[in-house]
Amino acid sequence: MADPIPSERQRARAILETLAHRSPATTAELATALETHPVTVERTCRALQEDGRIRQCAGGVYTLAKTDAASDEEWYAARDPGGAIGDRNATSNPAD
Repeated sequence: MADPIPSERQRARAILETLAHRSPATTAELATALETHPVTVERTCRALQEDGRIRQCAGGVYTLAKTDAASDEEWYAARDPGGAIGDRNATSNPAD
């Protein structure tokens, strides 16, 4: 049986954890590390960048943003008060 499709919350956490250990990283490097499609990684990185969690540097690489952000759970609650991100197990992108 195939592994379940990770939620966006799980994917965002995985990207943050990957960048914490090997930063900076390109979209392709993150996609390889997470075993997912680069478009999916790019979409999640864009959301993380909009929320100030990561930043895109010269050359298109991503790195963690320097921030005094609250815990991940507080960040997700503030970003998604209804919990829709955590409940979503599939995406509309067939490439995922």
